[in-house]
Amino acid sequence: MKLASTIALLMLSTGASALDVNWRSLDKDTRYLGGIQFGADYGSYYSFSYGQKLNNGNTPVIAGYELLLPFGDTIADDYKMKASLQREFWSSGNLSFSLQGGLIFRRYESVMARFYNVGADVVSTFGYLKPNWGAELLVGYDYSMATHIKNKLLKEYYPEIKDGWYDSSGGNFKFGARFNRVFGSTTTFFNIGKAFGQDFEDNPTLPFYVELSLQRQF
Repeated sequence: MKLASTIALLMLSTGASALDVNWRSLDKDTRYLGGIQFGADYGSYYSFSYGQKLNNGNTPVIAGYELLLPFGDTIADDYKMKASLQREFWSSGNLSFSLQGGLIFRRYESVMARFYNVGADVVSTFGYLKPNWGAELLVGYDYSMATHIKNKLLKEYYPEIKDGWYDSSGGNFKFGARFNRVFGSTTTFFNIGKAFGQDFEDNPTLPFYVELSLQRQF
């Protein structure tokens, strides 16, 4: 069972960890954020993001929704959906600290097995933000809470493996940097970093993950 859980953890780790936000560039009349992202993590992918600003006095909260799809022939085989909330918890001048928490649903299928996964993550950011640009450090943890496995070819090699739900297979830490440049109501973000298994011995991605995104306020 441990083998199947480990495979699930590796396969399901694809994708960036947070809906990008430059808190200093948010216009007071902005209600929504819409974006498209392209990146490489466990594999190459593209994603769509949508955020809604929830007014909370002087500290807005962003409710975010993301759909991530890997590049490939069969789109429905693999995807990741995420719903999140984030806000800025501390600021001093141009310095900023924010937190995001999210719930994640993922699907992965290959000739070996099909995986449905439910997880959660938390992402913290700290950096220097101005209305027209910013640079931040990111630390995130993605936790796999439960995975449903339907074995296919994998069962031929390991007959003792059974189908069904399995509890936590662990998680991944991500450490990175995010840079942004604002052009009116449009912002470009560039993320780069490295992911580790929670034991810091396994790296489930390419040597580094990268992501480029284009976001618009409206």
